[in-house]
Amino acid sequence: MSTKLTVASLLAVAFAAPAAADITISLGASAPTYSTTLTFDEPGTPTGVVPASTWVSTHGVDIGGGDGQSVVDNFSVNPGQGWLGTGNAFLGNFGVFMTFENDLTDFSSQVWDPSGAPSPFGGGAVVFLFDDGVEVANFAFTPSWGGVGDEWINITATGGMVFDDVRILGFGFQPLTHIDNASWTAVPTPASAALIGLAGLVSTRRRRA
Repeated sequence: MSTKLTVASLLAVAFAAPAAADITISLGASAPTYSTTLTFDEPGTPTGVVPASTWVSTHGVDIGGGDGQSVVDNFSVNPGQGWLGTGNAFLGNFGVFMTFENDLTDFSSQVWDPSGAPSPFGGGAVVFLFDDGVEVANFAFTPSWGGVGDEWINITATGGMVFDDVRILGFGFQPLTHIDNASWTAVPTPASAALIGLAGLVSTRRRRA
């Protein structure tokens, strides 16, 4: 289930803390692709208004809009929106809130939002990272819109830092946050790591036999 903060509470912390020393967040013309990908074009992906839990069983992530309504569609076919990638993208009114089942060390995604230049009084966008409900980093940026500006967010955590919640929120008059081609690196749970280790041990023994 997604955890959401109000716009007012997010504004209060938007410029309170930059990215942590072991978490790097950047905006650029491109970004790496990590081990798990979500393009919203996977076979069987529903379109229109979708539940936030749609991708929990397949990708281990709950994705919702800030107002509780989440939409998947091919927005690039709309007049004047051909710059919104190709194929389906995700739209979250008043932000995109992603809660992951496992901790992450890396995340990247295309992001668009009509929210203009960063300002504590409106406009701009901020990426917030949380781990177990505690904010670990944030990053204010000028979102791409109308084919202008860099559209790729990239996040990398090192030194044992992790995060399990990514929230992207525009502070314009009516933020309409779109994301596409998300990818991430998840840290296996202790149980999963043990199974992977056991499988490797069995494989080694078979080769020796």
